[in-house]
Amino acid sequence: MELPTLPQYALFDWDGTLAFTKDAVVYSLSKVLKEYGLPDWQQAFTKRNKQLSLRDNFPNFFGSDAAVAYEKYVEIYRKQIPTLVKSFPYAAKVLEFLQANHVSLMIMTNKDRRLLEVELAQLYNPEWFDRIVCSHEAPKDKPWPDHIFYTLRGLLTPAEINSQDVWMVGDTAQDSDCALSAHAFPIRVNEPIWGSGTEEKNPKVLYIKDFKAFYNMLAKS
Repeated sequence: MELPTLPQYALFDWDGTLAFTKDAVVYSLSKVLKEYGLPDWQQAFTKRNKQLSLRDNFPNFFGSDAAVAYEKYVEIYRKQIPTLVKSFPYAAKVLEFLQANHVSLMIMTNKDRRLLEVELAQLYNPEWFDRIVCSHEAPKDKPWPDHIFYTLRGLLTPAEINSQDVWMVGDTAQDSDCALSAHAFPIRVNEPIWGSGTEEKNPKVLYIKDFKAFYNMLAKS
């Protein structure tokens, strides 16, 4: 599948897409699990609902202690951002190319805004993004189409969203499923943050190895 004509709007996932955050997540989650005397994160993830964000999986990990455990996680995680959170090579070049070609950039993530804003200021210029929608701000988060509908509110109605005008760029099936359900164009870049990338590929999704390959495709378009 080839890269289509540039859209009006490009929505980007954050974790695993624009930001490498896995090390910070694993470190912080492991600390909290240990405090509660629970198995390590890999065993905890056997209880994970893959359709939900990490935040919304805390009840599956911690039961009735989920709310308190999540706040402990946030506190630990914030301290890891300066050293464990990084951008992906060529990601900034892709963003700059799209912006230079009058594509409106947005972040649409299942991440807590308290963490996202700290990471964004460290990795990119926040002014590049016209809108940012984080976890629990839309009526439903990815993979539900409501997340895209909410992000584009006042710009396009749900009926007006189409694959020519809207790209959804992410690293997981959550992202591409959300795009498809909203009739946006799904692009998968990088390996899924928690997976091996070995799931069967959807022919309706454009898979790109990394941001360098993405940039090269854009430069040739």
